[in-house]
Amino acid sequence: MPSRAFEIEISNFELIAACWGPGVADHVAHRIATRLCEFGLRIEQDTARRRFRVLGDVAHDGPVPEDRLADLSYRLTAEPIDIEAMTGEPGAGVHAVMTWQNDEPPRYRGPRDVRRDHGDDGLSLYRNDMHLIARAFRCAAEGRMAAHWQPVRHHADPSRILYHEGLVRFDDPGAGLSPSTLFPALERTGIASTFDRVMVRHVLDELRAHPDAVLAVNISANSAHLNGWWRGVLTMLAAQPDLAARLVVEITETEPITHIHDAIAFARALRATGATLALDDFGAGFTSIRQLMDLVPALVKVDGLFLQRAMRDREPCHSLPHLVGLIRELGGTVIVEGVETQTMADLAYVSGAVWQQGYHHGRPSAARRGTEQAEPVARIVAGRG
Repeated sequence: MPSRAFEIEISNFELIAACWGPGVADHVAHRIATRLCEFGLRIEQDTARRRFRVLGDVAHDGPVPEDRLADLSYRLTAEPIDIEAMTGEPGAGVHAVMTWQNDEPPRYRGPRDVRRDHGDDGLSLYRNDMHLIARAFRCAAEGRMAAHWQPVRHHADPSRILYHEGLVRFDDPGAGLSPSTLFPALERTGIASTFDRVMVRHVLDELRAHPDAVLAVNISANSAHLNGWWRGVLTMLAAQPDLAARLVVEITETEPITHIHDAIAFARALRATGATLALDDFGAGFTSIRQLMDLVPALVKVDGLFLQRAMRDREPCHSLPHLVGLIRELGGTVIVEGVETQTMADLAYVSGAVWQQGYHHGRPSAARRGTEQAEPVARIVAGRG
């Protein structure tokens, strides 16, 4: 338990002021100060209004545990702050991206950062991202977010299901809340890990409600560390090994793993609970063979682009079987993604991948039939699939 004060800050304060004006930025700072007090914390706010010193816990008259502070920053980031009355934009909302001293700061902290990557349209993009993200978190808070399940099946025996992946869907017609638009916005604004926290908790609730299911949740590479909210989740999984054994955590490659040692520590801690680690979209993103060897995932999902390329080539394509063979040699169980037809399924199979995922084997669905067929992942992995 720390004996000194900790600082927590609104890391996108300058961006909020640049996009919506200083009045909105001050409104956001006041809202965060109010929420910190509501959480029972004694705070001091600096003159710039973006930083808060957490001095202690009011109720216990003492310091605040680090794990509580780490989780707090994600809870605050997840709360959309309504700015409709101030901007005149229907449904307008913004998120204060909260960080404390153990956090990696987001990519975009000020207008210069956004313009560096997106030019003069950067602030407009940031505003649109924030409005989209605010709608997503409102849907989650109101129970209008769901995980649609898609199976990972065995090619030779489609009745065998390794697990289902929980893919997020929103009940918000006309809002454009598709994964293809939401996830890039989350990455750009530095809120991906906060959304991962919400999604992991949602999938854990699904596992509790369906005791025969084995489910996967996809997380950003930015979430693969022990500095934030994962500590509490891992403690809970260690205390509930039956639940942990039915959880697969897929690390996606849309962002690079910037601190490999932190990711390795996360992977070890996750495995220690009995949960299964997977690498998603392998071969099309940032993860290297070296990182594959360091993280030692039980499951490796080969990006569907390799299968599509193999289907287009007139000459025999060896890249897919070579990649599958390499992963198997390194000890991973291979899943090929993007299988849309029987021909694609057969090609993936002759390339060495018996486990497959894609529309041919089942579209993402809100239905919960067939979960009783999911097999113990640990047994499949031990037998190399």
